[in-house]
Amino acid sequence: MNKLSKSEKQLLLSQLTKETFWSSSPNKLDVQKNKKCIIENIISSGSENDEMIMWKLYSYHDIKNIALNIEYITYERLRYIAFVLKIKERKFKCFSKKPWNLSY
Repeated sequence: MNKLSKSEKQLLLSQLTKETFWSSSPNKLDVQKNKKCIIENIISSGSENDEMIMWKLYSYHDIKNIALNIEYITYERLRYIAFVLKIKERKFKCFSKKPWNLSY
């Protein structure tokens, strides 16, 4: 994780889109305690702005480890995050669990 102060991290969290975090207020999230939830929500349905915030808050290693274990994301999102992380789609947990992988 980047060397940001607690107030800088909270400011970044407050800038996350409400649509991505419809079930909880971004202001009430804790960067470390809610890391998995934050990263999963951003990968699953976040905006470009949310994604930029994610990369400021977390390391490649954190994002990769959480992304690989997401249970479900759309195929479009899977293709995108696999491309960004430079990992084959088949390596993601959600790949083997969804019907769209049958064509591969």
